Amino acid sequence: MHKLKQEHQSNRTQPYTDSRFMTAVPFGAYSPWLQPWRGMLETIPVQQFLDGIGIVFNPPPGSETPLAKHLARYGFTQARVEIPWNHLDMSDRFTPATSAADQRTLQTLVAAGIRPLILLYAHQGAPCPLLLFTRTLAAPARKGDRSIHLTDTSELVVGRSGISNLSGYWAAEALVLRIEGEEVFLSKPLPKDLGEAGKAVSMATLKYAPFGPPESAEYRETMSGWKQFIGQVVGLANEAIGVGSYDLEIWNELTFGSNFLAINKYHERPIATYNERELWGALVRETAAWAEANPAKTRGVRIADGFSNTIPWPSAAQEPERVSALCKHPYAGRRTYPKETPVPPMINALFQSEAQPRFRQSYTELFPEYFATWLQTESILRDAAPQTTEIYKVRHGRLARPNHPCPLWLTEIGTVPSEDGITDPQKAHALKAKVAARTLCFYLNKGIERVYLFAAVHPDTGLGVVRDEFIKQVKAGNAKAISNSKLTSPTLQAVKRIIDIMRDGLAPVSKPRALSVEWVADDHNQKVFDGDGTPEHPPLYHRDVLAVLPYQVSDRKFVLACYVMTRDVAVSLPSEPFEVRLSGLDGRRAKVRGHDPLTKRPIRTSVTDRTSDALTLQFSATDYPYLIQIEEK
Repeated sequence: MHKLKQEHQSNRTQPYTDSRFMTAVPFGAYSPWLQPWRGMLETIPVQQFLDGIGIVFNPPPGSETPLAKHLARYGFTQARVEIPWNHLDMSDRFTPATSAADQRTLQTLVAAGIRPLILLYAHQGAPCPLLLFTRTLAAPARKGDRSIHLTDTSELVVGRSGISNLSGYWAAEALVLRIEGEEVFLSKPLPKDLGEAGKAVSMATLKYAPFGPPESAEYRETMSGWKQFIGQVVGLANEAIGVGSYDLEIWNELTFGSNFLAINKYHERPIATYNERELWGALVRETAAWAEANPAKTRGVRIADGFSNTIPWPSAAQEPERVSALCKHPYAGRRTYPKETPVPPMINALFQSEAQPRFRQSYTELFPEYFATWLQTESILRDAAPQTTEIYKVRHGRLARPNHPCPLWLTEIGTVPSEDGITDPQKAHALKAKVAARTLCFYLNKGIERVYLFAAVHPDTGLGVVRDEFIKQVKAGNAKAISNSKLTSPTLQAVKRIIDIMRDGLAPVSKPRALSVEWVADDHNQKVFDGDGTPEHPPLYHRDVLAVLPYQVSDRKFVLACYVMTRDVAVSLPSEPFEVRLSGLDGRRAKVRGHDPLTKRPIRTSVTDRTSDALTLQFSATDYPYLIQIEEK
């Protein structure tokens, strides 16, 4: 193993942890140097890590049971499944088909030892109980027309019926405003030609009107329907798998499919003046209130706010006590600097604000921790951190709600190799394994309670965690596919190896301890980017982004997940030597072992100094987590 040269050991990142890294960047600012994840260092119980490993469960028909068993075999303990509002019929009851399918999914997961997280959602394509049908044009319908002629206008309902899928998947997108004979007047002009007389037109009738002004009768009726939906889902789940055997997430994303939340989006011009954003909180409050009013039905069920998935505004301080978590979907694509440098102010390395930045870093990035940095002001660590900070005078942080901590759940996160030009399935799976290892080890150590990888099934070069060939073999009836290692993806293998190392020696922790990283040193001075030679704008070194993530296995055993948080996961990093000073443990006779969970190779580690309360380690690190076991004697 490479020995650090004594004359270069002054190249230290010290202090390694500084709360200012988290608190010194106000909302609206960014910083290429300050690392918010180094604003805190917590030693996480390994059991909490094991309980937080999740997947978005999206099995093709007929593969539910083998897929669930396969995922459980490789360590997944949580799974997110969707039960949308449109699974209810016009009498607000599950149809026999949807009831059977949803119960079967929940029972399959629980039988495999996986806890379901049920997503409550109303995608605009089929947002609530509805009737789907077609009508026939009685005259040509052209782009820009504000009315159409139909051969049959019977059973159309003003304000609830409409033409579907005019600009995408969207039921009743142009609502019926009034009917005069065969002429149907619409809420917006046609964005395209529908065709000549005799052409069939897709239409829908919604049982509930899209959400509008809170004081309106239609709003109250739709909200009442939402609460009936919650009751039906809870009743179905309780019957299928038992009270408290699942959790609930309210809503998916506001970036797509959410037009049902705003009646104005169904009209050419707004028909009502009100704060549409208030509905986000109202749906959460009403759902929480329903749970509080039905404690026997919801005992042990945790509720998560999914409106926060793609926006920074929801805060723990604003959540009802019955809500247990905020959710995030931190997808981040490739960015190139300085082209995509954010709007200032910039916070420099001396914690100073620069309204007119004199430095712009130059590199390209694609890495899963992007939203845990200050490269963009909307860092999810604002809500995950134990420190409380503010966004426009609203308190954020998992402890911002007094006496009721509100952690984060990442209910979707993943990477798409094909979007970065990777078309070879083997290379794609190798990249996804690296990303998954970084994602789980990092986020489950930094205030995130659960991480759900997206998704179980998707093409090999897409988001899929499971190999295409595994699904193919399952569909062909291959009962041995579950245990066939050749069909197991590198991601699943990496997750299982991480879990096995974490579980080695696992025992109840009666004495929780917090390890501290005093400093990190190297003698190679490898850089993420160059500075400009000033103290305000120094280089960002690899030692500055060496993630040292401590987990406690038992009263006397710990695991460190260590890696260089490179900015481009598509570029492999050769191993580099580092020296790390740890305190908070008895280093005098401690045993140390290193492991590479992607290759199964041992990693050489050595101890360069031991005391009764500290240990100095030397080891190599690369761009994905090596796991270092430390056991006191």
